[in-house]
Amino acid sequence: MDKSNSGIANKLRELRISHGYTQNFIADNIDVKQPTYQLYEAGKRTPKAETIYKIANFYGLTTDELLKLCMPLDNEIYYDAPKATNRTVEEAELASFSSAERVSELKKNEVELLFYFSKLDDAAQKELIDFAKFKLSQQKQPWMK
Repeated sequence: MDKSNSGIANKLRELRISHGYTQNFIADNIDVKQPTYQLYEAGKRTPKAETIYKIANFYGLTTDELLKLCMPLDNEIYYDAPKATNRTVEEAELASFSSAERVSELKKNEVELLFYFSKLDDAAQKELIDFAKFKLSQQKQPWMK
């Protein structure tokens, strides 16, 4: 294990084990292949900045909290450990998605719709747009003539 990677490798392993996740589960949720994630935990590869952001978001942490390598995971003993979260990965992603500037003026339902819409493939997005147009035509709003 490379000494420069040992701290983050240990942190990733501790976080995964403390949450009861498999390497494959985390890899799927941060858009990397399982062997790549395994190399992160082994300290043989360093995650890119974008991947560090995704990992932090996955656990409901900031990148600062994730990279603070001396941070123990025991919330009752150490004052600087992050509070445990019961958020699902989907809820953590949604919270991150809704904090972006581009959606700051939108309502909660609009943000949620955009979040799920962004996860769909092109064909499914087209179907959803067609469905939204159909629903609007049923409402017969005064602005729709």
